[in-house]
Amino acid sequence: MFLPLPTSDKLGVLEPFICIDTMRALQGIRTSQVLVASIVILTVFFTVSRFAPERFSTNPLGGNVRNSTQNSKTSPYFNWQNPPEAQPANATLDFQEIIYLSMPYRTDRQDALSLIAAASGLKLTMIPGVSNDDVHPKAMPANNGPHDFTKKAWLGVWRAHANVWRYIIDNDVQSALIIEDDVDWDVNIKDIMGNLNWQLRYNNTVRWGQDNVQQGWDEECAYGCDWDDIFLGQCGGNPNPNRLDLMSVIPDKDGPKLRDIHKNWQKEFTEMWNLTESEGVRVVSPTYDPICLQAYAVTRMGAMRLLYHIGGWKPFGNPVDNEVAWRNVEGKVSGYTLSPPAFVPWKLGGAQDSDNNPEVKAQKLSNKGQTGGESVGLKNSVRKSLAKLFQKNYWQDREDELR
Repeated sequence: MFLPLPTSDKLGVLEPFICIDTMRALQGIRTSQVLVASIVILTVFFTVSRFAPERFSTNPLGGNVRNSTQNSKTSPYFNWQNPPEAQPANATLDFQEIIYLSMPYRTDRQDALSLIAAASGLKLTMIPGVSNDDVHPKAMPANNGPHDFTKKAWLGVWRAHANVWRYIIDNDVQSALIIEDDVDWDVNIKDIMGNLNWQLRYNNTVRWGQDNVQQGWDEECAYGCDWDDIFLGQCGGNPNPNRLDLMSVIPDKDGPKLRDIHKNWQKEFTEMWNLTESEGVRVVSPTYDPICLQAYAVTRMGAMRLLYHIGGWKPFGNPVDNEVAWRNVEGKVSGYTLSPPAFVPWKLGGAQDSDNNPEVKAQKLSNKGQTGGESVGLKNSVRKSLAKLFQKNYWQDREDELR
């Protein structure tokens, strides 16, 4: 049944319903206006916060030193306001892998590395070292130098590092730390590397300048996305004398005292950086001319560049550590160097200290074992800490107990 349309004398009955519909429409419009205004206010707020100047604490040692723990916790959206606080590095020190090189017969060094890695909570992968005899004449790299590769241990050392670079490339490893099998590190190595990761990602004044470090906050790469290599265990070398402005003094609670670091780093701190103390800080600078490959990290592209420039495609003619350094000097690869280094050599004082140096190999074997070793430049050596870690006397602990 259809109801008849209302006549004009009954229109008054419908007026309240018309008013209600009108009010509802107006309320909808007002709600939309409020939502639009709220969005505009929030957008302005976050934009201003995102580009607000950061607060730095001035360090008397020189430069603007920003501590990774001096960040506001007011917002979980660090891309808008503040980066997250630094965290200890993971079991591979925030790289995808930690790889160590060791001659197959150096089980003594492999045993020691297993112990200190376990004590530090690290996960290591071994790739065997290479001797000259392992390199077939047909696989000899092109030589553009004055030295006969076949009479130098350099050939095997180069091949071992080239094998690591190739492993990284073939296995799509985005970044890896490469260490030798006789290194020592601090008991707080995870804190040291976690802090360095934070500094290079969120406070990289070397890359962005003092006022623009926020440009790298959105990058997801460990230690930033702009490096080929990071030197963490060099035994010497120099920064670029023409670009000493590219440096950053970063806080590090585990930074050793100046008197306790190697003379090479004492000279760098006092003469290059005009610093009077190294305790509590480290210096980050662009990699330029490092000596030794005791501990260095590479990205996959960095490994590709090194293999291309050093023997895998192009010829070379000098020890591989020199070749890597010179590619950095030339700018063909680039990265960062940490001083003083976080990894240092552990020396026993005898023929065990080298598999490549003929003079050291000619020395007598030390019969002291690992307990007679020493390292220089660490605040708290992990190798020296093992004695306390494994200190135990079951019977003495229970001599006063009665059952």
